[in-house]
Amino acid sequence: MAEKKKSKTDVAARKANKSVSNICRICGNKVEVVMSVSPTGKKRMRRLCCEG
Repeated sequence: MAEKKKSKTDVAARKANKSVSNICRICGNKVEVVMSVSPTGKKRMRRLCCEG
């Protein structure tokens, strides 16, 4: 008979890893990143944590 296969993804480990806040290597604060679009249409990821 067909056995139920175990998921290859460890959901608990992924959830724990996501809950840990990332620390910015530049300023040492919690990382806050947003995508900004320039008037020419170029997309860029910006760190808000280092702007202040």
